[in-house]
Amino acid sequence: MNGVVDDDDRALIEIEVSQTYRGPTSRVTAWIDTPFDGHLVFSSTLIRELQLESLVETEAILADGTRVTLETHVCYME
Repeated sequence: MNGVVDDDDRALIEIEVSQTYRGPTSRVTAWIDTPFDGHLVFSSTLIRELQLESLVETEAILADGTRVTLETHVCYME
């Protein structure tokens, strides 16, 4: 897999994501952060555009220690 590093030193890759397994795909740019664990973060606009199904809410701890609740969605990527 090849990607690029942008002017803000972010590692970016192009991926294909789909709402369903083997469904039509959309190409998006993903920022792969240092502690990448297989989860992707999408904007609410992109989630609506891709019509991703809501899954569950989960708690996350931000870099400054703040605890937030995030909604998770299902998508498939190639």
